[in-house]
Amino acid sequence: MNKIELNLDKNKKYVVACSFGPDSMALLALAIKNKLQIVVAHVNYRKREAAVYEQKALEKFCEERNIKIYVLDLLKVKTVGNFQEWARETRYKFFKKVAEEEKADAVLVAHQQDDVIETYLMQKKRNNFVKNPGISDKIELFGVKIIRPLLGYSKQQLQAFDDENRIPYSVDESNLTDHYSRNKIRHQIVEKLSEEERQKILREIGGKQTISIELKTTWELNEFLNLSYEQILTLLDFFMEKSKRHSDLSKKYVDEIKKAFKSESFSSFDITSNLRLEAEYGSVFIVNLQRLIHYEIHFEGKTRNEFLEIDFSNGAEDRNIKIQDKLIVKNTDINSVLIINDYEYPINRAFIDWKMPHYLREVWPAIYNEKGEMLYVPRYRKSFKDKHKSKFLIKTEYFTEF
Repeated sequence: MNKIELNLDKNKKYVVACSFGPDSMALLALAIKNKLQIVVAHVNYRKREAAVYEQKALEKFCEERNIKIYVLDLLKVKTVGNFQEWARETRYKFFKKVAEEEKADAVLVAHQQDDVIETYLMQKKRNNFVKNPGISDKIELFGVKIIRPLLGYSKQQLQAFDDENRIPYSVDESNLTDHYSRNKIRHQIVEKLSEEERQKILREIGGKQTISIELKTTWELNEFLNLSYEQILTLLDFFMEKSKRHSDLSKKYVDEIKKAFKSESFSSFDITSNLRLEAEYGSVFIVNLQRLIHYEIHFEGKTRNEFLEIDFSNGAEDRNIKIQDKLIVKNTDINSVLIINDYEYPINRAFIDWKMPHYLREVWPAIYNEKGEMLYVPRYRKSFKDKHKSKFLIKTEYFTEF
């Protein structure tokens, strides 16, 4: 058989994700053979009778070779929603925890060539655009760096490596059925491919064009509307990855977004629970919903955090604020009224006049006294230069950072 190489940096430390299946055991054995710095991470879902045996066999394998192993036993843990999605998120969060504890550089996962082909055929069946056809060899998932060093080798090659080197493994019996769509593709198509047919599909995957797109969070409206469906998917996929949430976006849904953005003065789409698209005032914003928080900060003279900095330590008369013992900065109550030279100025009206984006209205700061009376709201302008001597800096880009 062809020699299998990992081509990984021996000066780095890795977490090897191992299920005790033939692919992951081949990966573990190769990591040992290449004298990599490793620890092992194993998840026991307790869904099969063989799960306990597999865990004990893997623990014994690691103990005999003096390899540290972490086990996540989910015996008493209830699944939430779709099991496959829940299991995926659970294991990668566990891998991240192990990697952080061990100060490892990345997690090694044993996806192989058959997985690449299966994934690509499933993507084609769904007829949805994907940024990376098949499977990427390197990716960040749920906040952890993932490396898949075996994508160039077939399942048959890896199992032959195990058998030749007497590496123990167990075959998940659920993979032998056609219960899942992936299993049907595996058994009915991939396993029956000739070498010529296999190489043809791999060439097709490799020939897919890379999509070029600037990964920014603020766009001119016309510029955004001129983006192709593939470019918008690539853009949103990047920020979904950053926000650790994902959603499959069809061409029809993207067309609905474009139509709404073109025809309405303000339009908003929550792409995931952490990511929102907003369009208004000739701009499109990609907003990090995790940063749209409610806050209340009591301070004397000065205060600062990730998105604002206030310095009234030398007075704030230039803002018509009489410094009291304590001041409070918090989210502006949009239903309140600001008094300017005995004139009542409704805050919601002010925000409209200032052409403030909706997402900023949720977090825009105002100064209050301890009685709860509003003293001051800083003015917003898209390109506003503050000429006051007292400092009130608002870092609006904070809310579109991921």
